[in-house]
Amino acid sequence: MIFSMLRKLPKVTCRDVLPEIRAICIEEIGCWMQSYSTSFLTDSYLKYIGWTLHDKHREVRVKCVKALKGLYGNRDLTARLELFTGRFKDWMASMIVDREYSVAVEAVRLLILILKIGSQTPATRECI
Repeated sequence: MIFSMLRKLPKVTCRDVLPEIRAICIEEIGCWMQSYSTSFLTDSYLKYIGWTLHDKHREVRVKCVKALKGLYGNRDLTARLELFTGRFKDWMASMIVDREYSVAVEAVRLLILILKIGSQTPATRECI
């Protein structure tokens, strides 16, 4: 029952009008993906993180990149991010010139992390 409720929550809160709600939602989805990867590290949840890469509020974008850093930092999960990386690589790369310094710094750290992983997937290599 809890998983049933949690599955519906991101759909509602990732589109909330308040940026604080969206930021909390993205942060928690990132935690769920790390803790319960079999249930939450799927395209149906990764899309919410992908969509918020270009949210209009800095706080949401920072939380989004930090969530991705947590996922890419876990070698056990990186193979499952190949499709996401291929789909959102241009968005991630474009964030290094974000108008907000904190977002750009986190984006550079994310791309460095992806590079350090040394993933041999073509999508990850193209991202860098």
